[in-house]
Amino acid sequence: MSEPDVSAIDAGPDGGEETGTTNRRGRGVFAAVLVLLLLLCAITTITQSYLSRGDDEVVRGVLRNLECLQCHTELIPDFSRTAVHQPFMLERCTTCHTPHGEIRTETVLKGLEMAWNRVRTLVEWLPLKLVLDVFDTPDGRAPGEVDPDRVVSETTTEIKDAESELVMPANELCWMCHGNMGPLRAEPYTHAPFMNGYCVDCHDPHASDFAGMLTQDVRDLCVTCHKVGPEMARDQVHPSFAARVCLDCHNPHASSYRGILVDSQRSLCFTCHPSVARLSRMGVQHQPFLYDNCTGCHEPHGSNYLPLLIKNQPALCYDCHGEIKNDFLKVSHHPVGTISLNCSSCHDPHATNYVGLLYSEGNDICYDCHSVPIQASYDLSAHRSTPCWRCHTPHGSDWGPLLKGPQPEVCFPCHAKVDFDDITGGNDRNKHPVRPVFYDVNAKSALSCTSSCHNPHGSQFYFMLRHYQFPFDGNCLICHGVVPGEIVGVDF
Repeated sequence: MSEPDVSAIDAGPDGGEETGTTNRRGRGVFAAVLVLLLLLCAITTITQSYLSRGDDEVVRGVLRNLECLQCHTELIPDFSRTAVHQPFMLERCTTCHTPHGEIRTETVLKGLEMAWNRVRTLVEWLPLKLVLDVFDTPDGRAPGEVDPDRVVSETTTEIKDAESELVMPANELCWMCHGNMGPLRAEPYTHAPFMNGYCVDCHDPHASDFAGMLTQDVRDLCVTCHKVGPEMARDQVHPSFAARVCLDCHNPHASSYRGILVDSQRSLCFTCHPSVARLSRMGVQHQPFLYDNCTGCHEPHGSNYLPLLIKNQPALCYDCHGEIKNDFLKVSHHPVGTISLNCSSCHDPHATNYVGLLYSEGNDICYDCHSVPIQASYDLSAHRSTPCWRCHTPHGSDWGPLLKGPQPEVCFPCHAKVDFDDITGGNDRNKHPVRPVFYDVNAKSALSCTSSCHNPHGSQFYFMLRHYQFPFDGNCLICHGVVPGEIVGVDF
């Protein structure tokens, strides 16, 4: 071509400079599109690898267990319940259950085709992925799709049993995740379902509308196994038991305390009975109260005897104090067991600061019932410093009224025998006889110190004489009066 021809082309009237600029812009757009395609291929490759090579078990688990819900649609509403088991919430069904109904298909390809697919998988990287996606399978098949003509054989295998099973025995499965509760099995008192691994007796394995994934409200759950009807029907029912809030007192799994209680009996009872708790600081405590045995006397659920006693008084007290029962069978005894008097009328069943668990000390405990007329005269008498129990026994006696011994022997610890007719029938007849072998014609009873002469609780007269002031003869004349034809004791 000649030189003028070349010049004509470069200086053409169509604007050669604009054409060059357009070509550069097209190449830029092409490069941008190429980079975008490469980015999309990278995302595709990474996502495929992420899902297919097991880098995230959670994602794979969700995809795998979505299959379960396709058949077990009745479980879908459970996801919206109040309490959902974590493996179930994460759709990790195979944490507890073996899969079933899974089909595996195997295809065997001809040598070169199989070798090419293996190499293709190994060298799959971003630029090559783009080339493979663009240029592979010119016959219209999708990438990776196998040509049916090249398949040597195809087999399908069903793995696992047709029925799904637990991955471990039912009584061991829960320990796989809840092993932290294992030490509770070593506690001395355990709940039978917990000890035997029957967790699903109380808990729903998937989801529940009740706290702790219980199968039903705790107020209803316990009574399905523990028949409480008879106790509920008793005259008095413990408020916690009546409300069926069993877990206020009991641990549902295991405990160090008898009855699988959440705490010792004393500490547990003190929670609701602070008025009794303060008694734990008293100096004298009843042994059942001191040694954490509240249920030794009280029914924890319901009773026909107030206040929630195992049996009525005094029969309850006789279970431990059998020797006292015999006292109340004696001729003279306090009317214990009647509507007006019981053991707890004098003794605090928990604790006091006084010996014998008495409510008060000295004679005050007796004055609670014997204030009129005894207290007024006794506190002014010569006996005022003598406690009642010095002469009387509090429970029962063979000598009335509740005396510790017969008269005059009961008086001799304080009054010398030499001042009385101690030897009846002896040579010393200068002492007044006070023996029961003599008859008191005034009192119409056996003669004693107190039959007609003295009031042991005091009187308005000297020497606690009953009827007349000393030294007048009025007291003597009650029995030794001059009556024609009748002579008593002394011959005037």
